[in-house]
Amino acid sequence: MKTIILACLAVATVAMGQVKLQEDSPLRAAPKSGAIHGTISPADDVAEVYACNRNNLKTYPGDFNKATGDFTVKDLAGDTTYDVGVKLKNGRVIEGIDLTELDARMLRLAAARRKALGRPPEEEHVFDQEDANALLKFAEDLKGNDFMDQGRVLYLAGHGRRATMLVELMRTRDFYDRKDTAQGAQIIWRIEMWYYDYEHGGWERVPNQERVLRRQRIPSGQWSKISLEFLPQWNVYIDPAGKCEAMTLKIPDKADPTTGRPAGTEPNLKTKPHILGMKAATETPTTEPSEKPE
Repeated sequence: MKTIILACLAVATVAMGQVKLQEDSPLRAAPKSGAIHGTISPADDVAEVYACNRNNLKTYPGDFNKATGDFTVKDLAGDTTYDVGVKLKNGRVIEGIDLTELDARMLRLAAARRKALGRPPEEEHVFDQEDANALLKFAEDLKGNDFMDQGRVLYLAGHGRRATMLVELMRTRDFYDRKDTAQGAQIIWRIEMWYYDYEHGGWERVPNQERVLRRQRIPSGQWSKISLEFLPQWNVYIDPAGKCEAMTLKIPDKADPTTGRPAGTEPNLKTKPHILGMKAATETPTTEPSEKPE
């Protein structure tokens, strides 16, 4: 028996030596780096320009020409969406917000792979008002584990069988472990991205994938000075060739509470969420979509 096994191993070794192993060519070449460019007006108001990558939560400084309003953010990886941000001289901060689905680039690569293998595309789902209603009801209680006592949805974006939600969470109650009583009451303020998948006929929040874009624990007097707005149209996609369209950005005349947190506002803001990506809509009293901000 031992002799037979050794003989079989010898034959297999010879056979393997005759087979050439060859890796498949990549479906796509590695993306090239590129730069974001465009103009911002009014230029006199701008103190700083930068770009954000919501996937790795990194910020990249940009160059800004105060005379012309032209800006550039260089050396950015391709096949990625970036949000342009500005800090104004009066303290306002305005940022784009990438509301694409979770792991958008991996989904594009997966779709290309299925096509190359001749397999059918992913099953589609039309995101409509009923889906928006279900997700807003799902997120109705934004208090987490009774720790946060305030919360609201700023944006809900549907992508077929996936969805992205931008939420604001706050804790305004006092802290039992706080020792710095001289500073007065404190507030915990968070801006988070939540992701959802449509599975088995219903929506499920993707676990452990939320992204905390902002988190501050500060005295309420300092918190009330925060001014942060999110505009979905202030983002741009750098394609795999490292190219992107020039951007023309206009700073809104005043802060809109439906797009973020204006300075000097009360914690318990009541605003309607912006709902994007619906293919069909029906009128409902609780989830009527807001107008898209300019």
